[in-house]
Amino acid sequence: MKKLDKKQLRTLAYVGIIGVLGIASITLFTVSKFEKAKYQASNSVQLAATNKLNQLIKADANALTDQSSKYYAAAVYWDEVQTIFTEKTKANSQAYMATAIPAYAFSLSTLIAFGLILKHAEKVKEKEESVV
Repeated sequence: MKKLDKKQLRTLAYVGIIGVLGIASITLFTVSKFEKAKYQASNSVQLAATNKLNQLIKADANALTDQSSKYYAAAVYWDEVQTIFTEKTKANSQAYMATAIPAYAFSLSTLIAFGLILKHAEKVKEKEESVV
């Protein structure tokens, strides 16, 4: 097996650094978009449930408490949906933030690493040229 010279090792290191940061960035970005879609879906269900519940309470102010009300069953249903999706929306929002922030951090790190690698490669090239 052929031994790699310094130039090839440097190139492999450069590709490895940019590759790992780039893949991490793309992966987290994709996951954060999925989490954002979950957040938006749960938020729209929560808002729809709140709207329906408000309409029922507007029709009968005791719809949630008076079991003899004709709106009682619907009001209890929409209240439960609203409660469940309020929790889901909060959890989905936190999951989105937990993936979006690292995704952008890795994205910026990839760009910074690319710039630093170009700077380092230029210094190495100048050093090699001065030796020759």
